[in-house]
Amino acid sequence: MDLTFSEAELAFRDELRSWLADHHPGEMPHGDEDEQYAFRRDWQRTLYDGGWAAVHWPSRYGGRDATLTQSAIYFEELGRARAPLAANVLGLLLAGPTIMAWGTEEQQDRYLTPILSAEEIWCQGFSEPEAGSDLASLKTKAVRDGDEWVVTGQKVWTSGAQHSKWCMLVARTDQDVPKHKGLSYFLMDMEQAEIQVRPLVQITGEAEFNELFIEEARIPHENLLGGEGNGWKVALTTLMNERAGLGFFLQVRMRNVLDDLVTAAVQNGRIDDPVVADRLGDLHLRTENLRLLAYRGLSTIERYGQPGPEGSLTKWLWSETNQLLAQTAADVVGADALVAGTPWAYELLRSRGNSIEGGTTEILKNIVAERVLRLPRAA
Repeated sequence: MDLTFSEAELAFRDELRSWLADHHPGEMPHGDEDEQYAFRRDWQRTLYDGGWAAVHWPSRYGGRDATLTQSAIYFEELGRARAPLAANVLGLLLAGPTIMAWGTEEQQDRYLTPILSAEEIWCQGFSEPEAGSDLASLKTKAVRDGDEWVVTGQKVWTSGAQHSKWCMLVARTDQDVPKHKGLSYFLMDMEQAEIQVRPLVQITGEAEFNELFIEEARIPHENLLGGEGNGWKVALTTLMNERAGLGFFLQVRMRNVLDDLVTAAVQNGRIDDPVVADRLGDLHLRTENLRLLAYRGLSTIERYGQPGPEGSLTKWLWSETNQLLAQTAADVVGADALVAGTPWAYELLRSRGNSIEGGTTEILKNIVAERVLRLPRAA
């Protein structure tokens, strides 16, 4: 694995750094979710106007034909500049690439540009109360009715549904075939009275996630993506893109928080405590390890064309390290870190969800045990 950037990659990084210096959105507002969302939507429009909304997309769709390494540089530089992610991150990373891979020319013409410009926001309707990690067990059903599909069911953990115009929906369209073969993938308009969005309020007071209650919602047949019964294959395309590039943004963001914590420890004198210094040193090593694991994952994709199981190891270690970082911050900063509404208190509370979101630690450990260590499956 060669970590040296080529001249083209360095030129790409320098161009982006220069652009970010001239167009930085400033510090994102704290506290109010709607204000934060509006801030990120404005930021995506700025990225779109500058041609930086989705560098990994082909240029014919409004991207920059960026390589995997350039995409990694893109997310690292966003994190380094402490700029936020775009508002429509699920549209840019998941819906767009899936529509490019499986959509008709008409579907690509209709949906891709509004995704880039943040005109239309997307959410992901995969997880269900009894089918979270086991997607193929989902029960939401879609029944053909002339030129439409009628959908009934329930989804959960639907991030950003309250802001979304469209939903990547996987539903069961055939009950009489093996469960993986009876699924279809739809582009569902969220603006229907038959769809209720109910927020799931977290310990932070935010409601990033939602439940969807769908009672005979209608989807035109032309919004079927990839053909009837191909939902499992289309969904895998979405899932393959789920963590693309974000790992680089998250590890840089973690580095920023650690740097802030070290600064706080220096200012309040806790850095002189050898136990505190040891914990901060351990976090430095863990953060650097995550950076190298992110590049190792990138190298695997470049070599074999698809992510390897080390992505599960990275996610597991990231959630563990972020929780350790938040706990250390509470110990180093002291009572001030426990005051509601402060950034440190937010980090402490928000980190509790890290080992659940994006794949639970228990599932990730199973993947590492079976596919990396080659241990036998539990009976």
